[in-house]
Amino acid sequence: MSTQHQGGPLRVAKLAAIGVVALALLAIVAGHVLGVPIGLSYVETGSMEPTIETGDGFVAVPSAVAGPIEEGDVIVFDAREIEGGGLTTHRVVETTDQGYVTQGDANPFPDQDSGEPVVTDGQVAATALQINGEVVTIPQLGTAVMSLESGLESGQRWLASTLGTTAVLGTQGLSNLLLAFGLVVLGVSLAIFERCERLTAMTERRHSDSNGGGYRS
Repeated sequence: MSTQHQGGPLRVAKLAAIGVVALALLAIVAGHVLGVPIGLSYVETGSMEPTIETGDGFVAVPSAVAGPIEEGDVIVFDAREIEGGGLTTHRVVETTDQGYVTQGDANPFPDQDSGEPVVTDGQVAATALQINGEVVTIPQLGTAVMSLESGLESGQRWLASTLGTTAVLGTQGLSNLLLAFGLVVLGVSLAIFERCERLTAMTERRHSDSNGGGYRS
């Protein structure tokens, strides 16, 4: 089989892989912005070191399928007071009738000692996947996502200035941009795939014609 013949499917596979990675990163960004982890999440601070290093990612299992929360679980919850509120990833160090007492592995005292209310089930968005008691981490995933977020924010501001509208700003604007980008990536991927398929078919026909010519008298 010729190198050219192999090139079409190989290019499609590479483009598909790039598209999957891009959409995965966008999904993580969307989950972070919207407050609902989508498959993967990450930490921005060192409060969970050395279990999860700053900028590392982890597999976030949605609370709807994660099962009952137990002491020792690392959860993603909507904090009320920690750093002004928002998604926080800390470990459950105690369960009570009122909810869960949480603490960062690197912190000397529980969150509740510094004014954070006991965490309830309704605040828990996800649980970090653990295997044999160890959180499954993805080194530097968060660093890549935070760079992407920064780029998207800059893009939002540029679009708002260029188009003269604030509709592309904020959470809703980012959601619209992510959706549009996803559709563009999908459309381009399909177009490239169709082009590669045509090139592959043409190469196969030439290869077949060449083999057939060798048997003529």
